[in-house]
Amino acid sequence: MILTHFEDLRRFKEYVERRDLPIRKISEETGLSQGAILRVKNATMARISLTTLERLCRYFEVKSLSDLIEYVPEQEAAEALVP
Repeated sequence: MILTHFEDLRRFKEYVERRDLPIRKISEETGLSQGAILRVKNATMARISLTTLERLCRYFEVKSLSDLIEYVPEQEAAEALVP
């Protein structure tokens, strides 16, 4: 299972910079299409280019790709949901 930390990064950047960051604004500032950003945000990408990931990592100032998206085995994801 692919987990995305996009929304956490977006909210943190909004807080630090004290401004709203809708997808449209992120698209303008990164040069990425809104569709590409939404696919990362919703983890619905079948394929994604390294350029897209690199731009988002640079935009959110993260040094590791796992700060943006991460792979979690299905078993671990299921165990995390059980109280």
